[in-house]
Amino acid sequence: MLKKDLVSTALTSLRRKASRSALTMLGIIIGIGAVILMLSIGRGAEGLILSQVAEFGSDIVYVEPGSGEMDQHASSQMLAPKTLSLDDAEAIKKISGFTEVAPILFSEHIVEWQGSDKRAQVTGTTPENKLLFPAEVDYGRFITESDVDTNARIAVLGTQIKDDLFGDQDPIGQKIKIGSIKFEVVGVLEEQGTRFFQNLDAMAYVPVTTLQDDVLGVDYINFIAAKTTLPLDWAKEEIRFLLRDEHDIDNPEGDLSKDDFFVSTQEDAVAIIGTVSSVLALLLSSIAAISLLVGGIGIMNIMLVSVTERTKEIGLRKAIGATYGEILRQFLLESVILTLVGGLVGVASGVGMAFLTYIIVRTQLDGWAFSVSVNSIVLAVIVATVVGIVFGIYPARRAAKLDPIEALRYE
Repeated sequence: MLKKDLVSTALTSLRRKASRSALTMLGIIIGIGAVILMLSIGRGAEGLILSQVAEFGSDIVYVEPGSGEMDQHASSQMLAPKTLSLDDAEAIKKISGFTEVAPILFSEHIVEWQGSDKRAQVTGTTPENKLLFPAEVDYGRFITESDVDTNARIAVLGTQIKDDLFGDQDPIGQKIKIGSIKFEVVGVLEEQGTRFFQNLDAMAYVPVTTLQDDVLGVDYINFIAAKTTLPLDWAKEEIRFLLRDEHDIDNPEGDLSKDDFFVSTQEDAVAIIGTVSSVLALLLSSIAAISLLVGGIGIMNIMLVSVTERTKEIGLRKAIGATYGEILRQFLLESVILTLVGGLVGVASGVGMAFLTYIIVRTQLDGWAFSVSVNSIVLAVIVATVVGIVFGIYPARRAAKLDPIEALRYE
């Protein structure tokens, strides 16, 4: 049998049972489409986060509570001890080579003004915050050292929370309530957008001491950000030596797991993001493997049913001279066509859904990029073809081994 006749026969057989062929391909389509979509979302999120991390500059060191080891830090944060204080921030300021140090404390509260209310993240900080994370004041002013020293009940609003509460009215000098405490609005920041999936325009900023003492009644902070002129590794070690002394941690060997704080930089954040992306890719690949396995088993079952239904046809073809190899190749080709077409449709569906997701997400998150790996598309097509061959071999061999006389007698 000529190759073109082999392909024509296989296509004719599949078209004869078009609905069944389409349902058979569904597992392959869903599996490949979902993986391409998820990988695209993962790459888009990774690119967005990396671009936002880069905006912070490479000269900022972050100190957070929790385990000092990077691989344990993420899991420890859920139950992180409240080990950082304003005294730690003041001590870091005294280290030569650190120019700006900002302690940060945040909490969610209902912010109210004359019957209007809005749930917002309230960030307690110091004047250095605006120098570390540039945010221009639209009008009014930002927090001052005097505000921090005197526990001043003043607030600086993001543009969105200002619009939600005051509309077109001037909020400067107005009294808002955060929790049960009244604060005077002294400034409004320019629009900042979203960073790390947080809407910065929906935040309110108050002196860190006021949030600690008057609103929350706590003595800890969530993290410290510090700008340094030192080499980053040197700066991290300087902070570790200092805080071990401040926290009375006996750790002369420098074992990070014994620390109750975590020191990191932009480079560490990039490394963590890369690790998370790798784990995500591995997880999605595992899901894809399961989907393709299920799809392959479905194709094998359908091909076995097809062999049973076409027993007489196979017997007749063998009786008039069709060889073992020709029958084998025909059924194997049908299996490969099913998986290959399913793979291509899955790729098209995945790319289409990824682009639709990009269109939707970019309206909310600036910097989100459409990204689909060409390698993942090529790999998906290759894997689909291999699945077709592997799961098509058994039905094809079963068809090719049929005895023509027994096949012609089959009812």
